[in-house]
Amino acid sequence: MVPMIEGLRWFIRVAECGSFSAVAREAMTNQVAVSRRINLLESQFRVTLFRRSTRNLALTDEGRAFLGHARRILREVDALETEIHGNDSTHGGHVRIGTTNMFGLHLARSLPDFHRHHVGITVEMILSDGFVNMIEDGLDLAMRTGQVMETTTVARHLGDVPRHLVASPSYLADHSAPVCVADLQHHDCVLFSYGATRQIWNIDGEAVRVSGTYRTNSSLAQHEAVRNGMGISLFPCFQVEADIKSGDLVRLLPDIPMESIPFYVTYPGNQTLAPRVRKVMNWVATEAKALTDALPDRNG
Repeated sequence: MVPMIEGLRWFIRVAECGSFSAVAREAMTNQVAVSRRINLLESQFRVTLFRRSTRNLALTDEGRAFLGHARRILREVDALETEIHGNDSTHGGHVRIGTTNMFGLHLARSLPDFHRHHVGITVEMILSDGFVNMIEDGLDLAMRTGQVMETTTVARHLGDVPRHLVASPSYLADHSAPVCVADLQHHDCVLFSYGATRQIWNIDGEAVRVSGTYRTNSSLAQHEAVRNGMGISLFPCFQVEADIKSGDLVRLLPDIPMESIPFYVTYPGNQTLAPRVRKVMNWVATEAKALTDALPDRNG
């Protein structure tokens, strides 16, 4: 029954998006996996849900009727879950989250408020700026930035985080500020060393190869190095906004668009989320939205 319910959720999203590929991108899986889910439903109920062509995907009459039933079934399932667990003191439990260092710090600040509303849930955060394996590390949820490569997880897109190019006043006192993207090739850049492609920065649609005398796999160490004059680097806006306001860092090339970072929360795709995990995931999503909404300039 659980796989069928998950299949219904995917069917509803395909019907709403009108595209297998759009749902695949949303879930960070491949189009074949989405199509297979729909095929299983059609086989089980012996009905054709969509009319498919190379350019169009549309619900059949039976599919439209099925959509109404599917939505009603899921409302009942969600209501049942709430009725069973909503006022149950045993509804809590332990939730392990893997997240980046900087977002983990942000979550830690809002943990007291979360626990006031969810007394029975304990949260353990595993902080790392590198890749963490959900299965091997026993994680219920994992935060991902950039492209999610795992095919065994479901990804919920939380938003796109703009980035700022910055340097410290002390660095700029010894080096002229870049006036165009090409100038970055002649500057000392502080690099994040996880993954070989991190020496390529995508700025204004241009891939720029940068280099420097210092690199690290820690966003916190990267941040401190730039604040102390080691060079220029790219950071998520929320990580350096306060430094820019205080004058500890200077924003460079502010009129040139920097590549934003897609931000996701993921969970294993072969299981239904426990209520406690879903509550934590919703909290994480709310905090991510609050963080990006608070940014004064999201376009530059």
